[in-house]
Amino acid sequence: MNIMAIANQKGGCGKTTTTINLAAQLGQQEKQVLVIDMDPQGHASLGLGVSNRDLPGLYEVFSDEVNFYDIVLSGVCTGVDLVPANISLAMLESLLDDQPGRERQLLDQLEQFGGLYDYILIDCPPSLDLLSINALRAARQILAPVEASCYALDGIRQLLDIVNLLREKYRIDLPVKVLPTMFDIHTRFSQTLLTQIREQLPVGVSAVRIRQTVRVREAAWFGKTLPDYAPECTAAYDYRRLAEEVMQAPLPPRNTRIENENHITPLLTDTLTEDMAMKEHAEQVRRQMVVLTFDDIDCRRLQIAGDFNDWIPDRDIETRHINGHWQKVFTAEPGVYEYRLVIDGKWQADPTNPAEIPNELGGINSLLQVPVHH
Repeated sequence: MNIMAIANQKGGCGKTTTTINLAAQLGQQEKQVLVIDMDPQGHASLGLGVSNRDLPGLYEVFSDEVNFYDIVLSGVCTGVDLVPANISLAMLESLLDDQPGRERQLLDQLEQFGGLYDYILIDCPPSLDLLSINALRAARQILAPVEASCYALDGIRQLLDIVNLLREKYRIDLPVKVLPTMFDIHTRFSQTLLTQIREQLPVGVSAVRIRQTVRVREAAWFGKTLPDYAPECTAAYDYRRLAEEVMQAPLPPRNTRIENENHITPLLTDTLTEDMAMKEHAEQVRRQMVVLTFDDIDCRRLQIAGDFNDWIPDRDIETRHINGHWQKVFTAEPGVYEYRLVIDGKWQADPTNPAEIPNELGGINSLLQVPVHH
């Protein structure tokens, strides 16, 4: 089995978009593909048109309630089957806490039931937890989507830290290939970032660049893949080239796995605790508290979404309603962010902020600058 984890510790870099569209393009080439949605938010499932959040998933398999084949949805698009995600995935760590071999539960299932597929693509969550570790233990290789941002290198370095620990603890070697996404060929920064990745990090870089186009967001909105929604758009062409690159690449050698691991050992996440705690502390030092006050907006509900929270309304945002005034409180690293308000369910630019920029949908996004505080 060619099992590929689509992974990056940084959110908003195109992991889910890459998973579903690479799968769809492989399916168009008459390959049998299984997509495993390992993110409790279930965005890969939504992107493949599956919105039922009550379907059984991996949690039910790992708790021995159902068989692996019972949760597979066949033919969500041409040549593609799906293991959907549901919110119970968030409870997986507590379920497996006392189980032997808890970090290879997914691998055990795929070794038993995954032989029908040419490719298995795992959409990983943007966090280091038992879900991510299970996905990486099962994978033969990692595809890491990277968008051109000032934090892209840091996200890949964190991923490589995890890969190195997997190598040390389990004697497995996972090759990592970087995939540039949301790529603007006209900007010098995008080219500079790729040069830095090649020169500074021990990873491969795909020859494909996934170009930025509004069709990607439109397809996601309608729960369709690009081959079904806009097969002639630039990104669909790019993902078709990516599928060809994947099919032509030799299969990485099977990982050598440690013997006698059917006993309870400290989680890899425990091994990482001390090292990651230092990094998390440094990140917290860099992050600044942001308080946005809206004095002249009369509404029943006010939400905010932007680059700082993966464009999910009010995710990681504290809302205060004081004397008729709205406040949105959150933390963000220094930088410039695009955002929009959702006022009584309607998306729009911030009417109180004159700093604006056109967006891909033909509308306007507001701009927020978070300064560096020493």
